[in-house]
Amino acid sequence: MKIPTSALLLLICSLLLPLRAQSTSDAVTSDSASSAQGIPLAPHNIMAWSTGHKPNPVNPPAEIAGPIDKFFKGLEAGDYADSYETFLAGTRLGAQKEKMSAMISRTEDGFGIYGKMHDYEIYDNYSIGSNVIILTYLARHDIQPLRWRFVFYRPDKTWQLSNMGFDDFLLDMLD
Repeated sequence: MKIPTSALLLLICSLLLPLRAQSTSDAVTSDSASSAQGIPLAPHNIMAWSTGHKPNPVNPPAEIAGPIDKFFKGLEAGDYADSYETFLAGTRLGAQKEKMSAMISRTEDGFGIYGKMHDYEIYDNYSIGSNVIILTYLARHDIQPLRWRFVFYRPDKTWQLSNMGFDDFLLDMLD
């Protein structure tokens, strides 16, 4: 008996979808587009890990590392709002006050769940071409670390924060 490929794909997807929904239910981040439309938020992974990529824990250029360091130091001190406002000043994300407020709230919630932040370290630094840098940091908390992702883009001579987020998906890092 020959099963059509489309039926086989549909069966595989129907089996995997519940696993994906279950595995993402503990994430700290959520979809801001759904939030803006009043749709209940479903937590998700901030950025999938590429398979076969070995972490490269090299510090980014100083013009990126300095603001990230200041951001994390502020979070360590518990000054969430000021940390975000300073870090996001002059960025597209900083101009979206409602989105920034949601990020501050999620950070407060995440730190409430996982405890005080003690320190942080670079986990991965990789480039896509010569004008995009993706940085992954691990922040050490009482319960477990949180994974932070920062995406920087260089449209001219200066790096600009393009996107950021955090989650608690540590299983993605176990290969």
